[in-house]
Amino acid sequence: MADEKKTVKENPGKGSKFVAFFKNLPQNIATPFKNMWHELKKVTWPTKQDLIKYSCIVLLFMVFMGIVIGLLDLGSSRLVTAISSLKGTEEQIIVDTSEATPEEVTEEVTEAAEGAAEAVTDAAENAGEAVTDAVEEVKDAAEGAAEEVKETVEEAKDAAEETAEAVTEAAQDAAEEVKEAVEDTAETAQDADEGK
Repeated sequence: MADEKKTVKENPGKGSKFVAFFKNLPQNIATPFKNMWHELKKVTWPTKQDLIKYSCIVLLFMVFMGIVIGLLDLGSSRLVTAISSLKGTEEQIIVDTSEATPEEVTEEVTEAAEGAAEAVTDAAENAGEAVTDAVEEVKDAAEGAAEEVKETVEEAKDAAEETAEAVTEAAQDAAEEVKEAVEDTAETAQDADEGK
C-alpha cells in the first residue's frame, strides 16, 4: 500500500496535464495576439504626404514599365516581320548543279547572288521603314505617357489638397466639440461644487 501511494505521488498522471492544458488555453491563445499588438505599436507608419508620394512613384513606375515592355514587344514583332520577309530568298540561293556546264552554273550562281542581293536590299529598306515607324510610335507613346503621368500627378495633387482640407475641417470640428465638452464638464463640476 505504501509503495502504491509513492507511485501515485511521483507520477501525478495524465489527468493533471490535461486539466493544466485547458486551464492555460486562453492565455496560450491570447499571448501571440498581445505580442503582435506590442510589435504594431513599434511600427513607424508613413505620413499622409509620404503615402501620396510613394503611391505616385509606384504609379509612375508602372506607367514607365508598361511603355518599356510595349516598346520591346513592338520592336520584337517588327524584327520578326523583317526576318520573315528574308525567308523568300532562301529558294533563290539554291542552285541545281547536277547536269549543268560550268558556264551555266556560273550564270545561275550569279543570278542567285543578284536575287539575294536584291532581297537583302528590299529587306533592309523594309527594316528601315519598320524602324522609322517604330521610332514614331515610341515617340507618340512617350508623349501620351508623359501626358497621362502629368494628369495623374495633378489628380493626386488635387486629391491630396481635398483630403488635407477635409482633415483640417474635421480637426477644427473635433477641437470645437472638445472645447464644448470641456466647458460643459467644467460647468457640471462647478454646479456640483455649488450643490455641495
